[in-house]
Amino acid sequence: MTFPQTGAFWPPTLKAAQPATSRAAAAASKGRSAAGAWRQIADTLAAEIRDRHYSDCGRLPSETELSARFGVARHTLRQAVAALQSEGLVRVEPGRGSFVQHELLDYAISRRTRFSENLQSQGLLPSKQLLTASERPAGERAARELQLDIGAALLWVQTLDEADGEPVGLATAYYPAARFFGLLELLQQGGGSTEILRHFGVQDYVRAHSRITTQMPNEVTARLLKQPLTRPLLCVESLDVDMTGCPIKYGETVFCGDRVQLLVDGGKLP
Repeated sequence: MTFPQTGAFWPPTLKAAQPATSRAAAAASKGRSAAGAWRQIADTLAAEIRDRHYSDCGRLPSETELSARFGVARHTLRQAVAALQSEGLVRVEPGRGSFVQHELLDYAISRRTRFSENLQSQGLLPSKQLLTASERPAGERAARELQLDIGAALLWVQTLDEADGEPVGLATAYYPAARFFGLLELLQQGGGSTEILRHFGVQDYVRAHSRITTQMPNEVTARLLKQPLTRPLLCVESLDVDMTGCPIKYGETVFCGDRVQLLVDGGKLP
């Protein structure tokens, strides 16, 4: 018996199997596409970091926000963030997020520590904003450092130190009022501290000592330095003396820990 080879169901339709080489090519193409996606995301975020898009908050948006923004799965996004971390642009803290790690400024602590020279040697433009200039009585610590009686008149000066217009430190300095009468007025007129000291006969001065510690910022300091409350500060307490060894300035500067690293040159210390 024979069966007719005609009709709607004859011959049977068979789906051709995809060759193994085609499947491999498709998988490779998909892999290249995923790799391209995370690399593009990393490049975009890196450009934004360098343009300081995240300087106010100091951290990248959350994984959820970035996944939605770029339209990718979290796995792809994590590859991009891992690349940024390996390039030194972000610091990943589990449970807290990814924090922007700007290129660090080397701030030298030596016998002749000078703010302007530190920045200019690295091709940066130094500037200072005068925040406070007033007279006040000396507390116990300032009096001891400056070899004055407690309650003696001090000139209190606070400045915001900047590099290329970006804040890097908040400096507080105390000068003996008796020796530097008129210093506050000269500062308010825009004079630099080194030039003003020469006006009072201090042709040169050196660092007697520096104490380096860390501290957490308060709300005012965090706002002035444009950094999160959760990030610690580098604190340098210092005493400057004239060439006869007489104290002329006692002070404290707090630096953004994410923007500044302290370089202690032992060969130049007293």
